[in-house]
Amino acid sequence: MFLSKNKYRFLYFIFIFIFTNGFSQIYNSEIEAKINIETNNEFIKVTASAFNKTKITQSLRYVFSVIRTNSEDSNQSKNDQSGRVILTANEKNNLSTTTINVNSDDRIILLLLIYNTEDSIVGKDRIVINDSKETSLNIKEELKKKLEASVPANDIDNTASDGVVLRGIVIEETKTKLGRDFYNFFYSSYLTNNINGDKIVTIKESLALGTNTKIQVKIEEEVVLEFFLRPQNDFLKSMSDVSIQNVYNYFQRQQQDSNIIKRF
Repeated sequence: MFLSKNKYRFLYFIFIFIFTNGFSQIYNSEIEAKINIETNNEFIKVTASAFNKTKITQSLRYVFSVIRTNSEDSNQSKNDQSGRVILTANEKNNLSTTTINVNSDDRIILLLLIYNTEDSIVGKDRIVINDSKETSLNIKEELKKKLEASVPANDIDNTASDGVVLRGIVIEETKTKLGRDFYNFFYSSYLTNNINGDKIVTIKESLALGTNTKIQVKIEEEVVLEFFLRPQNDFLKSMSDVSIQNVYNYFQRQQQDSNIIKRF
């Protein structure tokens, strides 16, 4: 029995969706992002590095984030270290170093993102320490065991086979106070609505005409909203609400597409 034209179109859509989605999620194939940790009594030394696997020189930008959620009041803080680096063929370079108190029960996310000259993410690594209060002590003990056994620490976050599952990550790339104010409105609403998306959301501010700046709300490489900033809190709040709705709709469509593929 021959398939109808509509069936062919549906099969074609599914093939293209799987093909493009699969290839868009390939990271660390050319530029490898790596977070290494070493324990020393009360502290963990964290080193973020990049390795150029290609045969050509690469110009890169990186953002290394330490996102800490307080174990007592659930307040969250985020510290970013960023910069640029040029790596020659097969060169590895340490990008950033920090220390963490190992006795803390705070939930800590270590996130390293590496961008190419087109501002696309080409490398990423992520480690979660103390994923919950109930397992924090076990995780710290497991962390020490893995370090002593020289097992990659990424295995601590065992939610994926490669140890890299990004959920609820919002990256700030703002340049002005207005941009930071919008980011704060957006991020507060993102947490309040428990969106917890499995792709990175980026709030990116860039220069526009004259002294104006423009905000892009991006999920991976897709822009879900773009607008010019205006210096009114009501405007920033309303655009934050629109952005949250667009981001929510994006993840809803993603889930629906995933369910279609599973049913198919």
